[in-house]
Amino acid sequence: MIYKGKYKIIDNFVTACDYDFVLRELDKAIKNKKSLLISPIASHTLVKAHYDNHLKQTLDRFDYLVPDSQWARWSIPFLYGEDKNLDDRVYGPELMLKACSFLSKKNYRVFLYGNTKKVLEKLKKILVTSFPKLQIAGEEESRFRELTNKEWVKLRKKISSSKTQVVFISLGSPKQEIFGYKLLKKSNKPLIIIPVGAAFDFVSKNKPQAPKLIQQFGFEWLFRLVNEPARLLTRYLIYGTLFAVLVILQRFKKLRSKIF
Repeated sequence: MIYKGKYKIIDNFVTACDYDFVLRELDKAIKNKKSLLISPIASHTLVKAHYDNHLKQTLDRFDYLVPDSQWARWSIPFLYGEDKNLDDRVYGPELMLKACSFLSKKNYRVFLYGNTKKVLEKLKKILVTSFPKLQIAGEEESRFRELTNKEWVKLRKKISSSKTQVVFISLGSPKQEIFGYKLLKKSNKPLIIIPVGAAFDFVSKNKPQAPKLIQQFGFEWLFRLVNEPARLLTRYLIYGTLFAVLVILQRFKKLRSKIF
C-alpha cells in the first residue's frame, strides 16, 4: 500500500497513493459506518476548478482526489520532488474493477448510477460474470439533465432502501463530482461515493478503451480524441494545454519563492 500525502495541483489537493490505499479507506469507512467521497480526478477538471470557484469548493469537499490521468500523476513529482513519484495512476475504470472484486469478497452492496439503461444492463452482466458474488443492489440511468426535487427524493429512497454501501457514478467530469457531492448531502445514511468517469462505457465495451501501452505513455487522450473528436476536442486540446501551462506556472512560482 502506498500513501505519500496530499499535494496541491493548480488549486486542489490530489492524493499521491495507490489502489490498495483507496480500497483500505473504503473498507474502513464501511466498517465504521462513515461516508466517503473519492474521485479519480481528471486533469481537465482541475483546470475547470481553477476558473470556477464553486467547482473548486465542491472538489475540496472530497476526502480523496486521486490522479486519474497520467498527467496528474506526473505533476506531483514535477512540483514536489521525485520521491513523490507513483508507479501508477489510480485510473477510474481500473479502480471500479478492483473495488468490485474487493467488495464481492466482503459481501458489500453497490449501486450503479449514470449512462443509459442499455449500457447499465451490459455492465451488470460483465460485472456479475467477473465477480459472481458481487451484490449489485440497484442501478439508475442518467437523466442527462438536472434532477427535479421529486427525482432526488426518489433516488435517495431507492439507494437507502437497497442498503447500498458504495455508489459508482458515471456522468463525465466534473458533472459526476458535483452530482456525487449533492447525493451525499441529500443522503440520510452513510454512503461511499466514487465517480468513475468513462468506466461504465469501457467496462461494458460500449466504447473502445486505449491499449495499455498508449495509456502508460500518457496518450490515452489522443486515442479518445480520435474516437470522439466532436465531444472531446475542447477537453483535450484546450483544457489539456491549459493544464500544462498552469502546472508549469505553479512550479515557476515555487522556485521563485525559494529564491526570494
